[in-house]
Amino acid sequence: MSQATRTSWKTLPAHVMRERLEVPEIFSDLVGERMIEGHVPVDMDDRWFIYFESGWLFFHRSWTGALVFALRLDGCAAGVRVVEGWASRESEQYRSQGIEDDRKIVVGLIQRYFGK
Repeated sequence: MSQATRTSWKTLPAHVMRERLEVPEIFSDLVGERMIEGHVPVDMDDRWFIYFESGWLFFHRSWTGALVFALRLDGCAAGVRVVEGWASRESEQYRSQGIEDDRKIVVGLIQRYFGK
């Protein structure tokens, strides 16, 4: 499979309404490599398009192209860590239940698509 890029799927630009999202987990180097490869949806039930660009991992909704989450990744001695992140607060594109739920969702997406 080739690496997902911004042009691999429909995407909308980031909205200005965002909230800082801290993700304190450290991911293995293998998971980090998989995150860099990204994820292109394979069918209509697959709701996320994820790609890596310029140090950031972007999470778009596959049906609308809305950019919901972005995480800036960096290597560390133990693997890969998130050094910065945000979640969209544009309520017409994404209805958040709060920053804690957003953190659980984005970590769950990483585990689902890239492993533990």
